[in-house]
Amino acid sequence: MPRTSQAKALRERRDAPRADVDGRYSMRLDPCDGREPIACLLLNFSIIGVRLELPEDVPLPSKVRILVADLAHSARIAWRNGTIVGIDLIDEHHSIY
Repeated sequence: MPRTSQAKALRERRDAPRADVDGRYSMRLDPCDGREPIACLLLNFSIIGVRLELPEDVPLPSKVRILVADLAHSARIAWRNGTIVGIDLIDEHHSIY
C-alpha cells in the first residue's frame, strides 16, 4: 500500500481529529509502577489521545497516567513502535464520540 494510502487509512480509523505539534511541547508519562514519571515529547494530540516520543525504548505497562502540569489523566497504551507510543485517554470525554 502506498504511504499516502496508509496515512489516509490511519486517519479514517481515528475517532477524533488530531493536532500535530511535532515535539514542540513535552509532557510526562507516569508508568504507575514505582518509577519516576518519564519526560516525553508530544507529537500530536486529540480530545481522546496523544502520540508521544519517549527518550528511550523503556518497558511500559498497558495502563499509565499522563501528567500535564498538575493534571493527571488515566490512560492506556494503544500501540507502540520503539520510542513512539499511541496513548488512549481513559476519561469521560469518550462518551462524546
